[in-house]
Amino acid sequence: MRMCLIAFGWKKRADPNMRRLINRSSHRIDAGMKAGAHWPCLLFSCALCLVVSLGCVSQRNVDGSASVSHTLQHRMRVAAPSRQLTRSHFLPNGVSFKDGLEEDEAVLIALWNNAAFQELLVETKIAHADLIQAGMLPNPEFGYFFGVPGKAFRYAIEFPLEVLFTRPLRIRSAERETDRVSHRVTQGSLDLIRDVRQAFADVTLAEGRLRIADESVQLRSRLADLAQRRLEAGDISAQEAATAKLDALQARQDRIRAAHEVPVAEERLRFLLAIPRSRSSLLVIPTPLNFRDDLDVEHLTATAVHCRPDVLAAEQGVVAAAERAKLARYSWLRFAGILDATSGQVTGHEFGPGFRVTVPIFNWNQGGIARAEAELDRAHRQKRTITNQVILEVRLAYQRYLQAVSELSYFEDHVQPENTAAMRRSELSFREGDTSYVMVLETSRRLLDGRIRAEQLNAEVRRTWSELERSVGCRLQDRPLQPRDIRPARARDGGRQ
Repeated sequence: MRMCLIAFGWKKRADPNMRRLINRSSHRIDAGMKAGAHWPCLLFSCALCLVVSLGCVSQRNVDGSASVSHTLQHRMRVAAPSRQLTRSHFLPNGVSFKDGLEEDEAVLIALWNNAAFQELLVETKIAHADLIQAGMLPNPEFGYFFGVPGKAFRYAIEFPLEVLFTRPLRIRSAERETDRVSHRVTQGSLDLIRDVRQAFADVTLAEGRLRIADESVQLRSRLADLAQRRLEAGDISAQEAATAKLDALQARQDRIRAAHEVPVAEERLRFLLAIPRSRSSLLVIPTPLNFRDDLDVEHLTATAVHCRPDVLAAEQGVVAAAERAKLARYSWLRFAGILDATSGQVTGHEFGPGFRVTVPIFNWNQGGIARAEAELDRAHRQKRTITNQVILEVRLAYQRYLQAVSELSYFEDHVQPENTAAMRRSELSFREGDTSYVMVLETSRRLLDGRIRAEQLNAEVRRTWSELERSVGCRLQDRPLQPRDIRPARARDGGRQ
């Protein structure tokens, strides 16, 4: 008997505990056959041992958090926590706020501490628990009937043998669902990285606006003092001097508004970093801008369609729905093997094999099958919808990135130099009395508006770049991802690892 099990390879597919059970059972069956035991009992015992060995297909031991961390390390060159953290806040890799905060450090802090992302990571543990539950065998049932005068005692052991069919299907479905949840959590981490980088850009923009507002106050105050001296010299009218004074006051008002925009932007960044109660100052260090003129939108789109986590999650959802549809066709089946013992003439409790099976006359689980097929059709349509959405997001992000880079390049090469030169000429002419203050005021406004616009365009380049990397699903400074880098082998061929 044991040789029969080894020949079919069932012992290799069982877990260690079940292999020990099979060994003990096979030894007892072999001993019973040598002793000449009753053949129906031996036959039933052999069948039960085969069913148990077939039902004990081992499932993958998957750590969802570690899988997400490994995928992020490969995609974005950052590492998420591979386990749930017990501390309320943790600064990984020696990150400190005292020496300034870089963009990559902010991303790392958010991945390790953001409450919403930590909540999302728990779903991998739930999916893993469902996988464990899918592989559990049902317990055998024992029944005992007491003997009374005129009726012999009886006891029976019953085990549901339909696990021979349903357990491998349930395990495959749960494995696919676990993969789907891991990919969905990975996509959530990409969204968090995008949000942190954009919030970081907003803080940089707010600080740039405050810096320009300070320069505006200095410039307008200098012009107001110059206007006052020219008024005292009788070169301009009192109205022109009053206009210069009002313009200086307006610049101070704009500076107050810009000063309050900085903490507003910082609060959003604090929320994403999971430090909303910390009042320490955030000294952000702007990252260099990314200018790439070698990006191919067709290649980026193909990479996203094949490698983005939400697309892979949709693919795993289709396969999981297909496994559930197969399982629905057998869910009506109830086939129980029974070992029944009653008082007999030889030993007093002679065993006899039996079975109990559901007769599918009325209920073939037609409703469950129809629902499973509808869910499979919905999964196919969701995959198509997500694929179209990914294509749209990549192309929009690519066009917006090109727009921001092109506008910034033109502004820095043509517009801003002219504004600076015009401001120098108008201020010199005003000193010499060759032009009015209205012309100086208009020129200075164009210069300062241009400086603010430059800060906005720099922030827009950073925002669109982070959105483009999120849309593609990987870092674009490195070698672009290929489908073989991310996609599991069984997702392509439909087989198991």
